[in-house]
This record gives sequence, structure tokens and C-alpha cells, in this order.
Amino acid sequence: MYKNTNIITAKELRDNLGEITKRVMNGEQIQVSYRGKPALSIEPIPKKKPVREPLTGLHSLLKHLEKIDIPSEYQRGDIKQIYRDQLDEKYGIKK
Repeated sequence: MYKNTNIITAKELRDNLGEITKRVMNGEQIQVSYRGKPALSIEPIPKKKPVREPLTGLHSLLKHLEKIDIPSEYQRGDIKQIYRDQLDEKYGIKK
């Protein structure tokens, strides 16, 4: 799961925090011992995938608009307003 697992002492951690931080950020898991006993484990935080906003991109917008009935009170140029109304209704998002 991790590139490497190494054991260091608490003193080594204190003395080399910057270097150890860089190693962890590069995927290494490090276990720290205190007085000869395992005390803690330092591991990288999993990288998060970017969260897509609902209905991003023209393709998604068009697919979404195909599924809704356009009320008669809207004119042809009101697509932005229809989109905003649908976002607000479906997701509670105000744009």
C-alpha cells in the first residue's frame, strides 16, 4: 500500500521533521518508536479526486435540459434562468 515503511525514533523525528515530512508526502509510511516501543505511525493523506459540480459542462447541461419540461412562461432566451431554477430546485444551489 505504501512505498516504504521505516521505523525511526522520536528523537529522529524531532531532529529531522522537515525531511521526514517530505518523505511521507512522497508516499512513505513511517513508524515512530518512543523508548523502544512503537508509538505512532505517520502516513500520507490519500489524495482526493476533484469533486465535480452538478451538471458541469455543456453536455451535462443539455442532457439535464432534455429531461425537464420547459414551462410556457419562459422564452427561448431564458435557458440560463431555467438552468438556475433547476439547480436551485434539485440541489438547493443558487448561481
